[in-house]
Amino acid sequence: MTRTTTTTARGPASPRAMMQALAGLSAAQHALLDEISRHPRPVTVADVAAAMGLHQNSVRDSLAVLVDARLVARTRLPAVGRGRPSWAYESVAPTQAAALSREFADVCDAVAEHLATTDPDPEGAAHDIGVRWGRRMMDLLAAGPQAPADDLVDAHAGRIRLLMSSLGYQARADEPTRITLHQCPLRTEGAVPVPLVCQMHRGMLDEMLQTMSGGAVVGTLTPFAGADYCMIEVGASS
Repeated sequence: MTRTTTTTARGPASPRAMMQALAGLSAAQHALLDEISRHPRPVTVADVAAAMGLHQNSVRDSLAVLVDARLVARTRLPAVGRGRPSWAYESVAPTQAAALSREFADVCDAVAEHLATTDPDPEGAAHDIGVRWGRRMMDLLAAGPQAPADDLVDAHAGRIRLLMSSLGYQARADEPTRITLHQCPLRTEGAVPVPLVCQMHRGMLDEMLQTMSGGAVVGTLTPFAGADYCMIEVGASS
């Protein structure tokens, strides 16, 4: 008999918990994280309280929340004289979730630039990456509303809109089968995405509609269809 063993994944954690923690901070906690992030070396409660003009107890309470959320780490300082050694605190997280989005966008641009210079068929390779990406979205599709058989195209368009909005694209239904995307998580502020990134999006859309409808419904993605949006049009396959 063959025995199967399960191993626990090791290594750094994913950023999901960090992003959730950042989103849940109060204004005071966020201000404290900003202050600590300005210092290249660990700082004490007294240091932070003096810099921000706050009572040490208020700083200590907010720091406890940041430490529990793993946005700030603390270490004991060497003992000096009598009494308990002080804690020193340092930021171990970005102060804004946007920093994580920027990193993801930069990685996608780098992958696209690599394909453009090394692959004999960069558009095909980018589309294939999008197809694989779309397959990873199937768990989100399965959790969403199911398309009724009597309203096939409109219902699938609605599911795509909901999914794209959940992924951060600010998707709106201009018409039952026309979706406009007013935000792109793969775009850095003030920069236009590398064209092959749009091809990855096409692959993702193709795979999601293929899986959802069994090939009965197809979609067309038009990058920069308007001044501030891209557009998806969904229709029955011919």
